Amino acid sequence: MKIRIISLVLAAAFFCTAAQAQKVTVFGGKITALKGIDTFNIVFDYSKMNVGDMGREANYVKKKRADAEKRAYGSANAWEEGWYKDRTTYYEPKFITEFTKQSEKAAGSYPDARYQLIFRTKLIEPGGTLTGRTPKMDAEVWIVEAAAPTKALVKFRVEDASGNGALGDIPSGARIGEAYAKAGKELGAFILKETK
Repeated sequence: MKIRIISLVLAAAFFCTAAQAQKVTVFGGKITALKGIDTFNIVFDYSKMNVGDMGREANYVKKKRADAEKRAYGSANAWEEGWYKDRTTYYEPKFITEFTKQSEKAAGSYPDARYQLIFRTKLIEPGGTLTGRTPKMDAEVWIVEAAAPTKALVKFRVEDASGNGALGDIPSGARIGEAYAKAGKELGAFILKETK
């Protein structure tokens, strides 16, 4: 009984720490530049993303394709299609929903908007039962004028946004999607607080 109580206390401490670990920081420009902006066209960029301990995403995809083929011949393409589809099925909608709710701004597909929010994923840790790790992600977020996308009004770092399902049979897209939801929630709340 004593061991069970200790285990529960340790698990609760771990999840509380993980929940508080995320950081949103400004590393360029001035957040005050966002005052009065009410609409963002969101652009997601995965081009320089690392995955877990594998480094570049291409390394991860290559390994997972090989693993899929070992499990079931001919399944590598389906696995890869699912991996990329998770972006539009889970990651992006979760981020947009939470960011919009917390920032109180219109955000999503607004191609005619004057301002863009460029969300650059730097790292995804898929987590899961086999690794025993909690899913998480790191990103850089630039807010720019659409006419000058290389000149940021403000730049943010989002670090250690954690997802759900380190243990259990939850698909990787759903696990990672929760990390994007957390990133959207925290970034949106941070922007609202700092621009009021």
